[in-house]
Amino acid sequence: MPVLDFKEIPEAHKATGEQDKFEQFARDFFAHLGYRILRGPGRGADGGADLVVEEERKGISGSTSVKWLVSCKHKAHSGASVSKTDEAEIRDSVDANDCRGFIGFYSTLPSSGLVSKVEGIKDIEHQLFDSSKIEQVLLSSSKGMEIAERYFPHSYTYWSKENPKPAQIFAEPAKLLCKQCGEDITEGRKGVIV
Repeated sequence: MPVLDFKEIPEAHKATGEQDKFEQFARDFFAHLGYRILRGPGRGADGGADLVVEEERKGISGSTSVKWLVSCKHKAHSGASVSKTDEAEIRDSVDANDCRGFIGFYSTLPSSGLVSKVEGIKDIEHQLFDSSKIEQVLLSSSKGMEIAERYFPHSYTYWSKENPKPAQIFAEPAKLLCKQCGEDITEGRKGVIV
């Protein structure tokens, strides 16, 4: 059963002053994942790009940057899947925005027709984020939970009551000091057993 109710984010096509919330949520989500935001949300013609983000990939022989076009579709209020007609000109939009990849960021599922269409474009990389994948990313880290709390306050409050955090027994986290230099050897090594 899903934890986050995407209907908490106002509809994108109703002029309420909050119609940009889903794109703002997408911006914060991708910044949390480590993407650099090159172009954020804006009203008006966007050339098929709700966001343009950049990923830095580090490898043995150096690093490369990949620009991604992000297309946001918020259909949680209708419950409809995102169809291939909703993403009409993927290739043209990617090229027009000087990107190498396409990211679909959806509050529902992409239709099987859309998945086939995206996978059929062989010369661009692609990623598709549906509500379940987005939720999984957000609830797996404390920073992600902060974003969830901001955009899904009711869902987050209910979830946190059902999933309380462990009690903080000590005022400060435990430290393991080096006998030689006195430095905390656990600092910066979260999840690593020393």
